[in-house]
Amino acid sequence: MTGMSETCDIAVVGAGTSGVVAALTAARQGARVVLVEATDRIGGLAIHGLHRFVCGLFHTGGSRPSELPAGKTTYDFCRRLAGGDPTELAVRRGRVWLLPFAGGAALEACAGELVAREPNIRLHLRKRAVRAVRNGDQLAEIELASGTVLKAKAAIDCTGSAALCRLAGAQVDWPVHPALAGYGFEVADVDESMSGPLGLSLAVPYLVRQEAAVGRLAAHLAYTTWEPSTVPGQGWIKLALPVADVSQAREQADAVWRVLGKAPAFARARILRHLTAPLARETGHLRGAYVLTEEDVRSARDFADAVVRNAWPIERWEENQGVTYRYLPDGQTHGIPLRCLQPQNGPANLLCAGAAISAEPAVAAAIRVMGVCMALGEAAARLSMDFL
Repeated sequence: MTGMSETCDIAVVGAGTSGVVAALTAARQGARVVLVEATDRIGGLAIHGLHRFVCGLFHTGGSRPSELPAGKTTYDFCRRLAGGDPTELAVRRGRVWLLPFAGGAALEACAGELVAREPNIRLHLRKRAVRAVRNGDQLAEIELASGTVLKAKAAIDCTGSAALCRLAGAQVDWPVHPALAGYGFEVADVDESMSGPLGLSLAVPYLVRQEAAVGRLAAHLAYTTWEPSTVPGQGWIKLALPVADVSQAREQADAVWRVLGKAPAFARARILRHLTAPLARETGHLRGAYVLTEEDVRSARDFADAVVRNAWPIERWEENQGVTYRYLPDGQTHGIPLRCLQPQNGPANLLCAGAAISAEPAVAAAIRVMGVCMALGEAAARLSMDFL
């Protein structure tokens, strides 16, 4: 297929939160940006309904939230998404601070509006990168499935699976035991007054775990949770599924719903919608110039070339135990070095940002949250300006 050629300063492939913030950052510094997204919507996994909080923006602990040095674009985006100052709106859950927002539709609208306002951003939806052409140690061209060929001075891979890096010849490592995937459905007309003294956040897991304990539900469904909406009587039932079981996601959701339907709080409740597909928590990770290790995170290691600082715990979702957290001491952070964004085998003008940066699988569980991914996108954009 012979298509048109399009030139730009920076090509950002993947329009999740990392890619959106990367594109906004570069455009606001005067770069001509092409933002490419394989689907028909921007915002990434977080627009699909299960996400209600931005994680990874704040230090752990403290009597009030203390912001990490994530960058101006990241905080401007979060301020607009949440509708106010993140430090004033943050809520504490255990040892971490979270920024609440109104869900996937709000995130998609926020991202879409901000991108549309930037005259330096050209957005390509339903376009997938299928080929990358190198000229020595430089990425020279990116071909899209439509036949369009992008010629950029620099590129940022924000696909979440290092897809562009793979096309450019970089090594990508795949987890042997990937994290549990997320799935769920939104419900309405729940009578929260009938949930008992535990409230739905505890009552829903309790009911499902009882059934899983006696074998009437699959063991991993014991990790089912309730996430309330901002609308009274509405919320999400959230499931965690092994990758091997994602093809039965709807059937397993129906099994959970039958259990909950016996509880007084759900007697008149109805399902509004299911997720269209399970959401992967973990895919491939770039083999970068440096692989961030679990020891780096747990020892709060600093790096001379650190581009982002992170305090989010190692949040593991595993089939045999559900979710577990390993925290840094309150107030401490670890660095994420530039080398984790750079493919081990080049090209030099290609950086990876977001969940697929170079890291051990355990570390990926600390960096794939929205706040950290946005900060990585912003850092990659600022570094890419050096190629212009």
